[in-house]
Amino acid sequence: MKLIAGVNAAVLACLAPSVEAAWGKKATAPPPPPPPAGINALLDQLGVPEESQTAVAVAASVMLVLVVIMLMQAGGGGAGGGGLALLKSFLGQESKRGIKVDDWIGDYNKLHHNGTYDEDDKAGVDERNSMYAKMVNAYYELATLFYEWGWGQSFHFAEKRKYENFVESIRRHEYYLASQLEVKPGMKVLDVGCGIGGPYRNIAQFTGCDITGITLNEYQVKRANEINRSIELGDQVRSVQCDFMDMKPFGDNSFDAVYAIEATCHAPVRQGVYSEIKRVLKPGAVFACYEWCLTDKYDAGNAAHRKIKKQIEEGDGLPDMARPHEVVAALKDVGFEVLHTRDMALDVNPGGEPWYLPLMPSWKVWTQRFQFTEVGMALTKNMLWVMEMLWLAPKGTYKVQQMLQQGGIGCSQGGVTGTFTPMFLCVCRKPIK
Repeated sequence: MKLIAGVNAAVLACLAPSVEAAWGKKATAPPPPPPPAGINALLDQLGVPEESQTAVAVAASVMLVLVVIMLMQAGGGGAGGGGLALLKSFLGQESKRGIKVDDWIGDYNKLHHNGTYDEDDKAGVDERNSMYAKMVNAYYELATLFYEWGWGQSFHFAEKRKYENFVESIRRHEYYLASQLEVKPGMKVLDVGCGIGGPYRNIAQFTGCDITGITLNEYQVKRANEINRSIELGDQVRSVQCDFMDMKPFGDNSFDAVYAIEATCHAPVRQGVYSEIKRVLKPGAVFACYEWCLTDKYDAGNAAHRKIKKQIEEGDGLPDMARPHEVVAALKDVGFEVLHTRDMALDVNPGGEPWYLPLMPSWKVWTQRFQFTEVGMALTKNMLWVMEMLWLAPKGTYKVQQMLQQGGIGCSQGGVTGTFTPMFLCVCRKPIK
């Protein structure tokens, strides 16, 4: 406690001159006092030169405060239990899953760094398409814990209506999609690209239907089924490891309805995933999805727009991105009857908040929006780097955070400019014959 008090005293002493200047007082501030003797002794043992000890003590105090903030932070969904739970899980993931975070993020980044933000990335797209399964699996192995901690158990966006909170907006977005399927109790439903099952748990509890979710990533399957059992939903919902480009576990005409929430954007070829969805769907049944798309405002000749696209692809595990008309064409190519499409980001929302607001900078340091400020980005990166050095986080953690942060920035700028939407709604029917 004496150490913390001494460091805090040094911080206040260093901040005092700037506070006086802000109030316009013309006074020469005294030099900051040296750290207390106990801290001096510790810094001496660490080999810190005497003339640098005050600065080091201040920096240590700032880092301590930031670590406390990070350990307390949780995102909009309030799902994570703070950063301590995140880091504990991430450390456990290395040992239990037999992965090396630094190696995995390095391999993942290679697939995205064969192009640049300022140039077209055709070669990179071809390679990412050919290695899509490896890329998407690596992405979610690294990103899932951060998602659950910072966002909640439902990995998707939603506009917030007036008087709604974050969790309510997420559930409404899911229930609306379920309404397009006309889901009824007892129906067999497939969730394509289910993450850790947040949407299917909400929809199953709301409608009484039976839902199977599929995801390529083994960790997500284990985590989803763990949550299912913990809330006694294991008999009604479940996750299965499966590539949505080749749904071998399921026979033809197996499901009464199918949906996908911001998932089929990971497909290297839309026709591939859509044809498999049509195969397992019963004749006359409905498939509905929210797609990630570049809008008609996107200009490939605009360098700023290309940077947004690249940031989204890199930060969200995408091989490439499609436009709405390409999505509709792919659905028709495989034989779906397209009933309705619209960009729900353009829906009138009086008094509400846009889907990208949680990704915009904020000086509220207890929220995840703080990390998108210039100060927050620098401090978060350096804080995680220090925690890696102290073995409080796996090596490579800060690289994962940086990758996800860039994806968030790309998405938010795509929303601000209107060049990107994560909620292009498509409702289709499989013909009876």
